[in-house]
Amino acid sequence: MSDGLSWQRLGLLLRNDLKRSYRSALVVSGTLALLALASPLIGVSDYIGSIFYQRFFIAVLFIWGTIATSLSFADLHGRTTNTAFLLLPASALEKTAARLLVNTVLLIAYLLVYTTVLSWLIESINAFVLGIRRDLFSPFDRLAWSVLPHYLVAQALFFLGAAWFRKAQYVKTVGAAAVVVFGLCAVAIGVMWLVGLATWGGGGLQIEGHLGSVVDRPLDWLLDVVLFAYYFALPPLCWFVAWLRVTETQVSHGI
Repeated sequence: MSDGLSWQRLGLLLRNDLKRSYRSALVVSGTLALLALASPLIGVSDYIGSIFYQRFFIAVLFIWGTIATSLSFADLHGRTTNTAFLLLPASALEKTAARLLVNTVLLIAYLLVYTTVLSWLIESINAFVLGIRRDLFSPFDRLAWSVLPHYLVAQALFFLGAAWFRKAQYVKTVGAAAVVVFGLCAVAIGVMWLVGLATWGGGGLQIEGHLGSVVDRPLDWLLDVVLFAYYFALPPLCWFVAWLRVTETQVSHGI
């Protein structure tokens, strides 16, 4: 099987993945609906207020999305399921793209529609039974859309972890990300200490001054570079490495 991309095979893979996972998705959706329905009774609305469904969408997106993503390649690493995955009549690129689309485009679109319909149904019940009504959710909600870039970054990390780690993918991905973040912070603090922006005293670490006051020209452009790498470079890089990992596994098994 060549490592090209056939839209027909990709569509068949998507259909196969959706048929395989729709039952668990329905169970999760039903459980979330019951929790949202019970939220006024347990006082959640008192803490969240009228933007309950916006925060509900964000919480479900990151929790459900990252957990589901971390299990994207569970059949690739399973002893009894990896052969079936590897022998699927599709390229590694198509297999990777199918799992990626399920946990990005399809999941986001589903949760936008699901949360909208859920808000209509539950608030109709609340207005009739409890005499209260919170703001309805819209699939074009500005707050919901503002967090989607951050979800894509988180999703990309867990997608790479799903392909890279054989067991406990979620925990290992969180651990690896934490180590990388702490390492980058240590490097940044070390650089700031070298240029005189950071000092260590009795009160602990002290950040002083502005970067432009220490060097000949401001290095504020570094922030733009970091933001660009965060939003536009990190996710594609993780997806690319995940594809390489799937390709490597297929080659090692002679597929």
